[in-house]
Amino acid sequence: IVSENYYSGSTISEVYNIWSVTKSYTSTLIGQAIDQGLIFDSDYTLDNFLPDYDENYLEVVTLHDLLTMSSGYYDSYGYPYWVNAATSELVSMPYTNPGYFYYNNSACHINSHILYEGTEMTPKEFSSVNLFPYLGINDPFWMDGYNNINDGSASLYLRLRDMVKLGQLFSQDGYASEDNQIVPSEWIEIATSPLIITGFPGLDNYGYLWWIPQEGYLAYGYGGQFIAVMPERNLVIGTHSHIYSTQPYRTELLN
Repeated sequence: IVSENYYSGSTISEVYNIWSVTKSYTSTLIGQAIDQGLIFDSDYTLDNFLPDYDENYLEVVTLHDLLTMSSGYYDSYGYPYWVNAATSELVSMPYTNPGYFYYNNSACHINSHILYEGTEMTPKEFSSVNLFPYLGINDPFWMDGYNNINDGSASLYLRLRDMVKLGQLFSQDGYASEDNQIVPSEWIEIATSPLIITGFPGLDNYGYLWWIPQEGYLAYGYGGQFIAVMPERNLVIGTHSHIYSTQPYRTELLN
């Protein structure tokens, strides 16, 4: 740790909802499940991951589309109601066509259902074996709903020091220790590459549930939760912020 500060009465032990930074954790779990051969890779259409659901659109949209926010699904549920939606409800949301960026929490949560169907574990159960212990994260609260499936889009609660560990893991090419790589290099490379244009100034591209600014890559959560990773500088920056703060944050500083 190079520098660390807490303001306005917050403390080192304070736990926050990291909001959409959760998405980058979800993407990482998907990458681990693919690497372990528990689910198909991202080029497969969703009917391969969710074969028990009779919805024609599953034969069109791929996991790649889902992870790049380009599934074509409309966002049909507000927070936190998507977490209570059954799999059949999520996959039958209205849709157009895949291939264009549309930020969609409801569709992103389908990733958690895919993980559940493929591994027979909830995201928290899977991460409690494959991710959290290696990061020193002990039994965090993670909102769940239908079938106890944890929210794939938000609602993982972590201390700031714990939240940024995902960025440090990625900056170390997936190595949790010198000889223990828990996330494949190939997944980190594709997840943090500019895969689709967003149309958002300053955050022009998107990877696999990671934002791609002009330098490095970024996990970005509502209200000012950030993990900014700048590999060429060997630098990871993390922030927590209260969603009702009167102090604005400026994403242009990340560019």
